[in-house]
Amino acid sequence: LNVAIWAMTGMVTFSGPTLMTDWAEYPQMPAYSEHYAIKAMCVPEPIGIIGPSPWWTDEFLDWREKADLTRAREQRPSEGWQWLRGGRGEGVLIGGCLESLEHLRGTPYWPTWEGALLFLETSEEKPPPETVDAMLMDYENMGVFEQIQGLLFARPYGYTDEERHQLHEVILERTRRYSFPVVADMDFGHTSPIFTLPIGCRGLIDVDAKRFAITEAAVI
Repeated sequence: LNVAIWAMTGMVTFSGPTLMTDWAEYPQMPAYSEHYAIKAMCVPEPIGIIGPSPWWTDEFLDWREKADLTRAREQRPSEGWQWLRGGRGEGVLIGGCLESLEHLRGTPYWPTWEGALLFLETSEEKPPPETVDAMLMDYENMGVFEQIQGLLFARPYGYTDEERHQLHEVILERTRRYSFPVVADMDFGHTSPIFTLPIGCRGLIDVDAKRFAITEAAVI
């Protein structure tokens, strides 16, 4: 829906915290998620430089059983973002859940990728690295990778360390013919906490400086 709204109207939308996994987090919303959500949606200035969260979690405590109200989810120390390919790229942020975006291909809601910073996440369905590779091959075959200025990939939900390593190899191999910068294990998507990405605003990646920033305000 976010990408479709952007493609049809040019209106900025927000890829960020959802109700159950962040806003209603027990005992309170993660400060990292809250900070960047408020800064994106309520402050008429660019978000600016964003850094990695010091921790993350993908633990699921069943809401139906009210298990999420018994304790906070287990926090795992973060190893930081993975700066997989060097370079510098600047462009409009467009992206979302990789599996959901597949449904937009060949429709009027498929966006223009020229000069974009593409950001992608995988869902709680945990598509294996080889499935992600097949989806990225679609982007390659459709010429998307020839148009974008950078690729941001979220930390995958439910992956083992080995599967994450395999995913990084898949991303690098699938994009090896291109020179745009690539960053992985970033704090957005289906793990928590996350920063908010305003679709349609400009961002900047500078891998050599290990710097990611959103350089355009989303609201006025």
